[in-house]
Amino acid sequence: MKLVDGTVIAVHGPLVRVQIGDRTVVMASRRRLKWEGASPRSPRLVVGDRIVAEMAAEDGVVVAVRPRENSLCRAAPHSGRPQLLAANVDQALLVFAASRPEPKRGLLDRFLFACHASGIDAVIIINKSDLGRSELDDWLPVYENLGYEVFRVSARTGWGLGRVKRRLVGRTTLFCGPSGAGKSSLLNSVYPGFRLKVGSISDATGKGRHTTTRAELMPLPYGGFVVDTPGLKEFGVLDASDEDLARAFPEIAAFVSGCQFSDCSHVQEPGCAVKEAVERGDIDAGRFASYLNIREEESS
Repeated sequence: MKLVDGTVIAVHGPLVRVQIGDRTVVMASRRRLKWEGASPRSPRLVVGDRIVAEMAAEDGVVVAVRPRENSLCRAAPHSGRPQLLAANVDQALLVFAASRPEPKRGLLDRFLFACHASGIDAVIIINKSDLGRSELDDWLPVYENLGYEVFRVSARTGWGLGRVKRRLVGRTTLFCGPSGAGKSSLLNSVYPGFRLKVGSISDATGKGRHTTTRAELMPLPYGGFVVDTPGLKEFGVLDASDEDLARAFPEIAAFVSGCQFSDCSHVQEPGCAVKEAVERGDIDAGRFASYLNIREEESS
């Protein structure tokens, strides 16, 4: 028996696929795993976890998990329980379509909030830009003015993909976004060797069809890894503290101290500096709506 380090690249029910050096091994994990460092909120192995395996010839079992540097988590639909998407990622590329399906700002703001809460750099990717982006011109500059990197690309034509490739080198990157935004097409364009299944848009609903069924960590030939995740139609937030909200919505946090009441909800109180800033146009109304929705969801 010997102990070796590895990385979880896929989870298949009770089994995990682990990358150990240049080979892949499917193995189970001990019922009582040793979690090094602080106990995680969701003590289940996820893609990106760095583990210690006990090996006997070609067989192995996961016996311990190294401390997580970060993890991207959401509240699972219906149950509200923590659902981890991946661990130990350097950045998240949030992929939305310029159209079909129509990009939802509320979902984008929730992704951004989760990234800020987890300490993960976020980049906004607008795919299908060859179809036109007039719908985005009214609000996308809001995010650019806040300092977010926004890449307008087309997986179909290859336009703008050079910037995406350069952003991936040497990093572990999580790709996430709604179904139909073109994550799989984008990844195939970045590296055709992935050969991911590509979905389509329903003519009846205008929404995307799922093609990725589980998260998977995949190596890039020029260095780095990508994590492909299933399309997410909703993203429930967890533990939306005032500090997390301030990091995710700095333009709103800047006015909070000017409110007449220290516990102002920014909904109906008089002397609310935040509402006044929204009315003046100093705070974008769409971002303010997302802020209130997240705050209300956490307090309910």
